[in-house]
Amino acid sequence: MKIFNMHKFPVFRSFLLLMLFFALSSQFAFADLVSDMTSLQTSVTSICQPLAIIFLIVAGWQKAMGNAQLFILALVGTVVMFAAPQIVSFISTAFGN
Repeated sequence: MKIFNMHKFPVFRSFLLLMLFFALSSQFAFADLVSDMTSLQTSVTSICQPLAIIFLIVAGWQKAMGNAQLFILALVGTVVMFAAPQIVSFISTAFGN
């Protein structure tokens, strides 16, 4: 009869690591989610703003060379990136949430 060793299975190891993580974390994970998301949104916007400006400059140059597809995609991407919070609030208001 073969002895069954649980510590050799990767699923069991993952379960032990997850239980160790839960035991060592003393704070609730989602206690301050709104302020964390606001700070994350601010940092992502501050990183993406110069990149969007450079991308729009390159897209304008491509428009001048005759490639209008990249220009339209750059405009749509910039609008979606910087208007995402307003779009989300509009959609959630429209559907009654």
